[in-house]
Amino acid sequence: MRALKSFRPEHATFYLGDYCHSILIPKISETFGILEERVLISYGEEDLLRTIFDGLETKKDSVLTQQFHYAYYKKYLDFKRIPLHIFGMKEGGGGFVFDIEDCIQQYQKLSPKVLLLTSPNNPTGNSLTAGGLEAILKRIAAQTLVIVDEAYWGFDPEYDQQAFLSLSLLGRYQNLVLLRSFSKRYALAGLRIGFALCGANVKNLLRYQSRYLGLSRILEEVAVAALESEDYYSKLSQEIIEDREDFITESRNLRNFQPFNSRSNFVLMRIAHSTLAERLRVALTKEGVVISKFVSEDLVRVSIGKRGHTKKFLRLLRALA
Repeated sequence: MRALKSFRPEHATFYLGDYCHSILIPKISETFGILEERVLISYGEEDLLRTIFDGLETKKDSVLTQQFHYAYYKKYLDFKRIPLHIFGMKEGGGGFVFDIEDCIQQYQKLSPKVLLLTSPNNPTGNSLTAGGLEAILKRIAAQTLVIVDEAYWGFDPEYDQQAFLSLSLLGRYQNLVLLRSFSKRYALAGLRIGFALCGANVKNLLRYQSRYLGLSRILEEVAVAALESEDYYSKLSQEIIEDREDFITESRNLRNFQPFNSRSNFVLMRIAHSTLAERLRVALTKEGVVISKFVSEDLVRVSIGKRGHTKKFLRLLRALA
């Protein structure tokens, strides 16, 4: 808010320095320890996904992703008439995991142009370890773009950032891209700011051209302010992690509701039967609760937002259980 209130009028009337200039890219480079030429910025993650998908050829290229995935992938690829293939996920141990062997088998069978992995995954909430990702990368051709959509990054206390970034995977696999967003952890969804951390050959694979006249100056200044407020966001992330774990523990004590482990700011929950799911829908509508999303007839994704909202949702579950 301070960055918005102190925005200088002259920054709205002139382009930002030289062509292809940015104040955000150097800040991302410094924050995550990656070379500036390996950083892409965009109007939200959707803009980056469109750039990737728009580079695919109809009837020739395809994308491979996990069984449960963000609905936008299929929606936009259907629009582009690009096939979307899936590999399996396994349920067990209180959560979901990626079936890495099936991922590799489907890749070898289908030869997709893009392998798209979401971690933490929306809607299942499970994440991919650096070891799991490397097991996949070792079996993938260098000309295949491997995208890890990390939109929900920042809510996994066991995430080993250095293992993913320049010291390890991103430094050794030139076809790897980590997509990130200012929408979730930084709570700036309405401002539409996204970025990508790239392997050395990603720009060539994408045939990517930097924005000639840059991104919005006001968005860049807000994003820089967010990156400079790490203590604030770390505190909020920790509170969400604690609330998420409390929610999982409490709801596991309720009959007919099965929450799954999560590394994100939401929890996927299975409801015992369709009648109960309908009762929950009615109760949510009546109480004006909008922190949940039905993934299917028996699965609901519950966002962990303000503490009061989460407690209200738990009260509704207890009343229905």
